Amino acid sequence: MRGIEDQLPRPPALLRLPPHLRHRIYLHIGIARCDGRPNTYYLDGRKELPGFTSAFDPPPTRNFTGLLRSCRDLYTEVAALLYSANQFVIHAGKASLNPLQALSPTAIASLTSLKIVLNECSCHHPVDSSDYPPHCCHEDVEHEPEPNGTRARCAQDHASTHRRPLLDPVSPGLDSTSSKLVAQVLLTSWNDAAVYLSPYVRPGRLALSLVCDINHQHEYALEAGRLAVAPLALFPPLKDCHIRLCKRWDRALQRLAERAVLQACPKPSPLRFASARAQSALVTLPRELRLLILEYTDLVTPWKEVTWCRRYPRCYQVCRPPCDPEGRGPPCPPHLHHGCRLSQCVGVPSGWPPPPGGPGCFCRRRHAAFSFTCNCWAPPTSLFLVCHALYRDAQLVFFSRNRFIVHDVQAWPGLTLDCTGQTPPPDPETASIIDEPSYPYSRLAASHFLREFVPASCLAHLRLLELVFPPYWPESWPVDGHPAIVDWRDTVRWLHGKIDAPALTIRVVFADFLRNPAGSRIGTTKDEGKQIVRGYMHVIRPLGPLLEHDRLAALYVQAAFPWAWPRDVGLRQLLEPDDSWIRELARQERRLKERLE
Repeated sequence: MRGIEDQLPRPPALLRLPPHLRHRIYLHIGIARCDGRPNTYYLDGRKELPGFTSAFDPPPTRNFTGLLRSCRDLYTEVAALLYSANQFVIHAGKASLNPLQALSPTAIASLTSLKIVLNECSCHHPVDSSDYPPHCCHEDVEHEPEPNGTRARCAQDHASTHRRPLLDPVSPGLDSTSSKLVAQVLLTSWNDAAVYLSPYVRPGRLALSLVCDINHQHEYALEAGRLAVAPLALFPPLKDCHIRLCKRWDRALQRLAERAVLQACPKPSPLRFASARAQSALVTLPRELRLLILEYTDLVTPWKEVTWCRRYPRCYQVCRPPCDPEGRGPPCPPHLHHGCRLSQCVGVPSGWPPPPGGPGCFCRRRHAAFSFTCNCWAPPTSLFLVCHALYRDAQLVFFSRNRFIVHDVQAWPGLTLDCTGQTPPPDPETASIIDEPSYPYSRLAASHFLREFVPASCLAHLRLLELVFPPYWPESWPVDGHPAIVDWRDTVRWLHGKIDAPALTIRVVFADFLRNPAGSRIGTTKDEGKQIVRGYMHVIRPLGPLLEHDRLAALYVQAAFPWAWPRDVGLRQLLEPDDSWIRELARQERRLKERLE
């Protein structure tokens, strides 16, 4: 009997150690991190470019590959730790999704984080811990006028990562029909991979991310989006789910992503995600109670202000910069801080590194995407679609409880006077518009907003309206007789009887240059300063009848001093912040304000 026992194979020496010692060995060789943060492994063998690697790169897999191949017991133990403590990414760009079907049932059952990138058009993932989100995440790489700009460098350095949108008719060598066939092949392979993975995934364990950037203008776009999210129905309930269907924001694809996430990852949802049946119950309440309830929804933005601009005329935005949680920037006033958490994704302000192991950018303001990690405000469209009664109530709350800021070009904090300090770099498209030799539009953005975007029945609900104009050069301001000024006068006359003037306050802001305003006006002559003031007057003067005849509640003007500043203004502002020139500048701007008002 003893001889038989001696002939039995003994387990490896590693398995004879206590479990806690084996676990420490696994951590030491890099199977998981000691601090609990996940490493990122690419199942398709893809690696980041050297210039864009993260500080949290995992150790090479050769350190522990031998353990996975040594014996079945060690494989089961090591694989469970490897696939549960790290996140895994696969790109279907150059490779296929076959590596997913090569995973063992043990590995699939242990997975806690899996990101599947069927097609990506921009760096939605944190490519560098010191630059997040990358500018190519939400801007147009094709419209970069500067050859050395951030977006141009991204297009050059990430050429192997970025691809054209799925179904893009301008893909090299493909027509619209061929691009549709390519999309069908890709989505079929994703469905086959989901059929293989889903039986082994444990309920409530896996956080799944799906990226499939589709050309939203293609007639087949919505159908392709449905095929992309359909395989999620095969999985058991997920721990978390993030979906992005287009680099640009698109209403139909965004709703499709939202519904797919809510079905794949059941979670308690706020009112904006509630069912139509639950929302329609509001109609049975008295109107006073309905209005009070609606004031606690996203109809009232975090700071009670909504931005609209000419560059993005299809949607409302909230553009106040978030605060700095580390205290390294300007302090956030207490009466504003409550909304900071609703203006940033994953709890990270723009410009600060994301938490290691984050899913990437699935912002529903920037993309046709949805994720519970995105806290950014977006218009609660569903509240307007329940019934006519709730539609009218939602309109009343939305337009009367928020201040509406209309930018003549783009909602960029650098074009406002009340900037809190954290600003993005200048936008090349905006700069090119501002540098035009004459006013480039046939109408003011304010006129377009009031006549085309706001429903005529809602004009009477407006209570606070702010019109912001960037620092155009002297010759770029619209002159008397310009089509934009003629249309602006007609718009103001058209507003007569449609607005509740005694309850409406209008504020007009003529912004200054944010970066080095003194240097930007060094060459400004006295005549050019007068030309700018005349441009101010051409915008303000048509509003006079609203004050005189309609009894507008108030009209406020904030105007930048248009004449040249002292050459040493930057140094003097730094060394002598209370110098007399600052007080003189304030007096001049007050005089200009009184003149315009």
